[in-house]
Amino acid sequence: MAEAVLFSLATDILKSLAIAIPKPGDCIAFQNIQLLCCAKGELQSLEGTIQTIKVVLLDAEKQQWHNNELKLRLKRLKDVMYELQDLLDDVATEDLRRKVTSGNKMSKAVRIFFSRSNQLAHCLKVGNKIQEIRKKLDQIKNDREFKLEQHPSEATLSIVRRRTTHSFAHEEELTGREEDKNKIIAHLLDSSSRESVSVVSIVGIGGLGKTALADQVYNDEKVKNYFNLKMWACHGDPKIFDVDLIIKEILKSARDECQGDLEMRRNLKDIENKNEQQLRRILGMVLGRKKYLLVLDDLWNDDHRRWLELQPLLMGGIRGSKILITTRNRSVAQATDANSVIHYLLGLSEEKSWDLFKKIALGDGEESLDSRLEEIGRDIVKRCVGVPLALKTIGSLLYAKNVKEWLNFKGCELSKIDKSDYGIMEVLKLSYDHLPSQLKHCFAYCALFPKDYMAQGFIDSLNGNEDLEETGDSYVSELLCRSFLEVEEVDDHTGEVKMFTMHDLMHDLALKVAGDECRMINLNESCINGGIRHASLALQSSSLQKVTSLFEATNLRTFVSLKGRTFAQNLSPNEYCGIFSKFRHCRALGLGYVDFCVPPSLGSRLKHLRFLTLLETNLSKYLSSLLDLVIHSCEELDLSSHDDEQGTQWRSLVNLHDLIISRLSKLVALPEGIQHVTSLESLEIKECQNLTSLPEWIGNFSSLQKLEIISCPSLTCLPIGMRRLTSLKKLSIAECPILEERCQRESGADWEKIAHLPCLLEVRIGY
Repeated sequence: MAEAVLFSLATDILKSLAIAIPKPGDCIAFQNIQLLCCAKGELQSLEGTIQTIKVVLLDAEKQQWHNNELKLRLKRLKDVMYELQDLLDDVATEDLRRKVTSGNKMSKAVRIFFSRSNQLAHCLKVGNKIQEIRKKLDQIKNDREFKLEQHPSEATLSIVRRRTTHSFAHEEELTGREEDKNKIIAHLLDSSSRESVSVVSIVGIGGLGKTALADQVYNDEKVKNYFNLKMWACHGDPKIFDVDLIIKEILKSARDECQGDLEMRRNLKDIENKNEQQLRRILGMVLGRKKYLLVLDDLWNDDHRRWLELQPLLMGGIRGSKILITTRNRSVAQATDANSVIHYLLGLSEEKSWDLFKKIALGDGEESLDSRLEEIGRDIVKRCVGVPLALKTIGSLLYAKNVKEWLNFKGCELSKIDKSDYGIMEVLKLSYDHLPSQLKHCFAYCALFPKDYMAQGFIDSLNGNEDLEETGDSYVSELLCRSFLEVEEVDDHTGEVKMFTMHDLMHDLALKVAGDECRMINLNESCINGGIRHASLALQSSSLQKVTSLFEATNLRTFVSLKGRTFAQNLSPNEYCGIFSKFRHCRALGLGYVDFCVPPSLGSRLKHLRFLTLLETNLSKYLSSLLDLVIHSCEELDLSSHDDEQGTQWRSLVNLHDLIISRLSKLVALPEGIQHVTSLESLEIKECQNLTSLPEWIGNFSSLQKLEIISCPSLTCLPIGMRRLTSLKKLSIAECPILEERCQRESGADWEKIAHLPCLLEVRIGY
């Protein structure tokens, strides 16, 4: 991902430099960043160097896939660029801190002059550092081995602003698989095995549709009627075989099947916090005396001894119970059961492959197919060796392209791909190559998450006026249309897609293109490569010291705790401060599933932070640079206890755009200090059961574009201040019975408070 990161980094740095370089005629008082006023010449020279480097990065992305020397050079360049970005961020944050320091102008000037951060000395230090970085970049730019083809700009990507709705049929995933489906169902319904629980395995290379086939079998009516209990667990980790994690996934799946059994529902509550002995006992209760079907999707373990840790726990079913495994490797099937029935999934026939490709690449134009286009298309299909994922991905790439573009793709790009199994990964890589840099960045970021998770991506607004949520939605839509993502869950009321997953082969591609940039980590690793910039914690731990010791050599930009996979132990305030010092370069910190005590010095330690998510933690002091803040499920948090008349803590959030307040049981009214966060563009208040009123000063949010009030039943009316929200574009009120009634169009008592809003405003009252 180095080149995608570098292109985004270069673009971001050039934006920062455009702000930082003093304009002709500006006096010092009106320069955007006063601490850079003495470095104008160095900044302009630096800007030219970065512009020169940027134009060759798009060529570097294709060449570095098979060029280790180029990879090393790009890594060196990336480290210097990150260093420069940190410096510019440091300077901008320090400049902002000086501007918001309390006190009159004279006393402030005197205080700063005699402080250790004297402006003149600081300017000199910054200037020297910029000069040092510029020399490093010049050395890289002038490296004769770094000469690449120039691409001043990316190919224009037309992203249509649309809601991400589930309008994609899945029947194409099973094109040509009817015979496979019937054979597997026959194996599952066969009760001739002498074992009470027997194994059936689907084996095939990545991308053939093993999971899609297993899903169709799982939901078949004959299968539903034959088994008393059906469960599905996806493991998907080639490095470890975590028995407890698999048991938890099985029990979560069983929870949906045991809705009518009150005692079993009680046992299946709070699965994440059950210990090993409890998990095994409950699993025995769930499987006991039932004819069950268990799908173990994407299994990698080929060590029979490890399988024997799980196998005895699954033997409680009665005769006819089945375990259906999907795997890429025959040895995995044999490790589970030497007598396992193995169904080998092969590639689609040439005709079935053409049918699928044609449906994706031509859409409605299938009937008027040009003979020349068909000839080229059939040649392309042969290189996809019958792999549905490759056919769909390449078909999406060529959709709405002309004959010349198809021919160019076939001759210049596809011809370099071999026909081995590994060649399928390279076919998918071609589609990745055609993504714009911001989507490459977003796609590779998914490497932070397991195959059964989905993440929010890197979002860079296409222009300064666009809403980041809309931009993010368009990114996801584009990746979905190009088959990089798959639909997992849809909102029944709106039709909008709520959750996405990624095919395991696409996940492998994300891991490969991400390299050392993005990684899930686990506690089996002795140390972490210093090149990692974005990390997620993948395994449970009772020792946060052990976790953070892994980060000693890193400069993390993102740290995310994954749901149900991390928890913390009680530590002293000093220990927590030590932990947070490891995250000093973080821009995004997701502590949504780990019980951190945020130290009072958070602001001074994490001055680069832009996004923060907290769960079940103590709110303390935040940052002037923070853009997004999510406060979620903090049961013991009383926001009013962190408030004062002047709103001191909230005033420091001068750049905050998005605020989400969710599941705060003690919240009765919004803190007075929030009224000073006038930069707010989006406010979401969800599941605050005791919130009784909204303040009149809500009208102070002149930039507010989105307001959502969901599941706040004690809220009974809107304040008159709503009339002053003239920038509002989206208003949603749901699961607030009294408030919904009062906001009904024309007839509601509070309708007049929102009737002034533009007629094109998206207003949703109730679901």
